[in-house]
Amino acid sequence: MPLLAACGETADKPAPKLKLEKVWQERVVTPGPAMPGRVQLVGDTVVMVDGTGTENARVCCFSAPDGALKWVIDGKKPFAVPELEAVWVCAVGPGFLGNVAELVQRPAVRAAGDILPISVASAPRGTATSGVVGVDVRTGDPVWGFRAVATPSNERTMVTAVSESVVLATVSTPFGPGWPTSAQSPTTIALDAKTGDELWRAVDVVGVSGDGNSVVVAKRTPSGWNMEVRDARIGTARWTGTHQSRGPHEHEGTAGDHTVLQHADRTDVDVIRLSDGEPLAFDTDTVPTVVASDPPLLVWDNGVAWWAKGPNGFVTQALPKGSPTKGKHRPKGLEFRAAYGVGPYIWGILGDTQQTDKNDYYLVGTIAVDRTGAPCSPSLPGIALADVSDKWLVAGRGGYVEVHRITPA
Repeated sequence: MPLLAACGETADKPAPKLKLEKVWQERVVTPGPAMPGRVQLVGDTVVMVDGTGTENARVCCFSAPDGALKWVIDGKKPFAVPELEAVWVCAVGPGFLGNVAELVQRPAVRAAGDILPISVASAPRGTATSGVVGVDVRTGDPVWGFRAVATPSNERTMVTAVSESVVLATVSTPFGPGWPTSAQSPTTIALDAKTGDELWRAVDVVGVSGDGNSVVVAKRTPSGWNMEVRDARIGTARWTGTHQSRGPHEHEGTAGDHTVLQHADRTDVDVIRLSDGEPLAFDTDTVPTVVASDPPLLVWDNGVAWWAKGPNGFVTQALPKGSPTKGKHRPKGLEFRAAYGVGPYIWGILGDTQQTDKNDYYLVGTIAVDRTGAPCSPSLPGIALADVSDKWLVAGRGGYVEVHRITPA
C-alpha cells in the first residue's frame, strides 16, 4: 500500500478544506479490515484482489467515476495464458487476512506501468505448479506468463514487490510464504515487468519492496533476517543492513531516494536510503508511523507521550539531510494514526482519548488533516481506508468497497 505523495507546503502552513462525495459502492467478500493492501488506484481506475483466507480470489478493475466493471478474472475457474495454458488465480492464502506469524510477506497488489502481476497456480488447491502472469491493467488480458515452480508441489509463488520495471516473486511453502523457519528455504525471482523474462534469482531471500531501479529484500543471515538494497534488474547488493527484521514488512512509500518500511504490527519501522542503504534514525522513544512525501519529505508522529502535551506530534524532515521540524497543535484529546500522504494532506484515523471534548467527537473516523494537525475533510466513521489519491478515496465498509470523489470544499 504505497504512501507516495506530492507536497510543496511547509509544516506550519494550513491546507485548503476538502469535500468528499460517495459516488458508488460494490459488494465484496473481502472484510473491510483486510482491504488495505489489496486495492490500488491506477489513475481513474480501481484495481482490487477480492477474496477471503482461501486461495481462490477474483482480480477486478472498476471505473473510479461510476463503478463500471472494466474487467474481472474469476478465481473460481481457470483462465488461459499462452505460456502456462490453464491457470487459477492464487492471490491470497492462509494468514493473508491478518498479521500472523506464518505470513512471510504480504502479497503486493501494484501495477508496473500498464502491467499488473498476479500470482497463479495450475490447480485451485493442493499440489500444483505455480508462477506469475502479467495482465494488461487496461483490459485484463494476459500479456505474459512465467512458471516459477515447474513440478507440482505445495510451494506457491507470490508477488511480494513491484518496482518501476521489475516484479519480485517469492516461492515458499507453506503458501503464506513468517519469516521462514530454518527448515524453509524461500527463493525470490526477479522478472522483467514488460516481458516476464527472468532477470535473477536468490535463495534464502524474500522480496519486500521496490522503487525505481532498486528493490529491498530480506536476506537470511546466521543471526536472523536483515534488510538488503539491491539493483532491481541485476540483483547485486548495494547495501546490507545490520538491523534484524522480525518481518513481514509493508512498503509504506517513497520520498526521493528513501523507502519507508513498516512492520505489519506497527512495532518496527525502517527508512532506508536506496542509493547507499543508510537508515534514518528517529529521536523518539516510540515507533513512529512515517508518511513519505515528494519533494523529498518525511512526516511522522512522535506518539502518545508527545501529543498528550499539546502539540500534534507531527514531525517533518526534508531529505536527504534536513533536520526534523515539529508541527503545531492538534485538538486536545484526539489521537491520529497516519496512513497516507497526498499533497499537503495526511490521511488516517482520528480516535478519541479519555480527554476528548464532546464537541470533538464529530472528528473521529477516517479524515484528512494538514501538517498543523487541523482537520481538512469530513470524517468517515467505520471504514477501512484502502487507498487514496488527489481525486479518489477507496475504503471498505460492511461487506462493500466504496469510492468517494475528493474535490475542493
